[in-house]
This record gives sequence, C-alpha cells and structure tokens, in this order.
Amino acid sequence: MITTPFALLRQFEQDLSVALYVKADDVGSDQAAARGIDAAQAAGLWQIHGNKTVIIRGPSNRTEQADGMITNVPGIALCIRAADCQNFVVYEPSKKVLGALHVGWKGLIAGAVPEFFTTLKKEFGIEPSETFVGAGPSLCTTCADFSDPVRELPGLSTEFIHGKTADLQGAATAQMIALGVAPDRIERHPDCTRCHPETYWTYRGGDRERVKEGHTNMLVCYLK
Repeated sequence: MITTPFALLRQFEQDLSVALYVKADDVGSDQAAARGIDAAQAAGLWQIHGNKTVIIRGPSNRTEQADGMITNVPGIALCIRAADCQNFVVYEPSKKVLGALHVGWKGLIAGAVPEFFTTLKKEFGIEPSETFVGAGPSLCTTCADFSDPVRELPGLSTEFIHGKTADLQGAATAQMIALGVAPDRIERHPDCTRCHPETYWTYRGGDRERVKEGHTNMLVCYLK
C-alpha cells in the first residue's frame, strides 16, 4: 500500500486520508480496503465507464452504476478500482468535501470529468478552482495505444493523439484546467501501470484475465 501518495494533499492530513492499494496488497473488498486505512465504512461503485457521479451519504456495496462519487460524511472510505484507467481524488478543504473518480477512455470521451465537477457545484456549491486533485497511476501516452485513435476517441483534440497512441492523461488534465482547476492544484502520480506490471495490476500489460476476475489497484480516501 502506498500511503499519502500525493504530496499536494499532505497539508490536509489531519482531515483527510488517502492511500493506493497495489498488486502486492491484492485487497479483495472495499470493506477490507477501508479497514486498512482505519475508515469505519466503505462506499464503492459498479463502475461502468460512463459519466455519472453520485452523492454518498452512507456505506454502499458497488450496486450503484456510476464512476464518480462525492461525500461530506466523515468515516466513509470512497473506493475506486482501476487497472490502467485514470483515477482521481478531489478535495475541497474549507467545506471538507471529498470526491473520487474513475475515468477510462470511454468515460473521458463521455464527459466524466466535467460531469463530476458539475455535480460538485450543483450539490455543494463548490467551484473547480476551489479544489485540489490527485491523480493515481494510469496509462502513459506510449502505453495508451489504439487501432485508430481518431475514430475510437471521437471529440478528443488531435493535440492529444500521437500516431496510434493517445495522451489520455493530458486530455483529462486539460479538461480540468479548462473547467477552472488551478494547474498547481493538480498532482499526477508519475507511474504508468503498464510500464510497471511488477507493481500495479494492468489490464493492457498482461493481467487481463486476473483483472476480469476482480484484481485491481484501488485508490481509497476518506474524511476523518
């Protein structure tokens, strides 16, 4: 387990806990992940590579179909699973509102990022500029390869397409900045999951069948 994976968020450690479970941990359930960081309860999603974000007011067991979740309730660990897809922690310190978001390439095209921040503003009155964002390990540009990215990623600016590969990380970051998140309030973990299969579960890097069985990395966070 990588504790406090984002230096940017360490200033909020008295109110916020963040951890990243990796291959060596092979954590089996959201509840086990929550216990591992001393959270009282857990909330997970049935992640569908879409753009829906939901509000979490109590524990849940991955029956809600969505890819983003937001809470202001202490003690509930928000658990996001990923094995190459982008995964984010979003925190607003003055109102103590916390969110977690899973963004695969399908979700990126579907607008998962702007929909998350739209929900954050609608439900809690929080502007993107008021947030801090940590992005967990995901595919780098070299490893995000497609047969025909222009066709497979409709709407993605060509500035993020390089031959047969796509800069999915750059595209998501650009969306956040365009929405108003300050660049110096975004921290991205430097690792690529596919480049480091010894450390991370990676669907594209050789773990496809194991990932289908439910083995994934988990980004977990909760309000203390």
